[in-house]
Amino acid sequence: MSLVWESGPLGNPMWTALHGPQLAYGEGTLHAARYRSEVAAFAGLREDTPQAWADLTALTPSGELAILFAPEVIEAPAGWTRGFVGNPLQMVQARPQTTPVQTGDLHLRELTAADVDAMLELAALTRPGPFLPRTPELGLYLGAWDERGDAPRLAAMAGQRAQPPGHREISAVCTHPDYRRRGLARTLVAQLAAHSHSAGEVPFLHVNLENEGAIAVYRDLGFEPVRQLRATVLKRD
Repeated sequence: MSLVWESGPLGNPMWTALHGPQLAYGEGTLHAARYRSEVAAFAGLREDTPQAWADLTALTPSGELAILFAPEVIEAPAGWTRGFVGNPLQMVQARPQTTPVQTGDLHLRELTAADVDAMLELAALTRPGPFLPRTPELGLYLGAWDERGDAPRLAAMAGQRAQPPGHREISAVCTHPDYRRRGLARTLVAQLAAHSHSAGEVPFLHVNLENEGAIAVYRDLGFEPVRQLRATVLKRD
């Protein structure tokens, strides 16, 4: 099967990000690109051609993953083994929204390099998607902290990942099980979306099609569905 991506920055978001604003975080050729291994597991093809697959194979070390967003499920080509296939719904907030900050007795602040261990721990617990030690370098990350007691605890976080021209993806939205149903994810996503708009960028995100609860929250924040994609996890043989 030959894949045909839609035109525009969000039709092939990882490719346009890697060949645009986030070139420094990846490596690639004229036909294929991938984020550096410690930054993210995502990759992109300019077109579905033998040359593009040959280039991506050469760029990816044996045993590493390449996750591709595409209009259809990707068949594993020679040199690759296909794994999990996700169903991300792409949603965009075209116009700025006003949403009150609601964190209760938790402290909302920007996350820094000093917080990476706590971020990795929360991501491992909640599994919002691939999250690696240098993923936070891709953009602004916000966290809600419980600072009561002797040891501060990261209760929730969200941040910016891909940056196609003129757009900013909101990702790694996750909440510790002990702090759910407090509106923390809603607040973090709203703050990040407002930050993107203030920078002249349109915020967007990907949410699993089966996650009806999250989709409802994002709709309430002014995000509207744009397209259904497939996220195919490929492992380099």
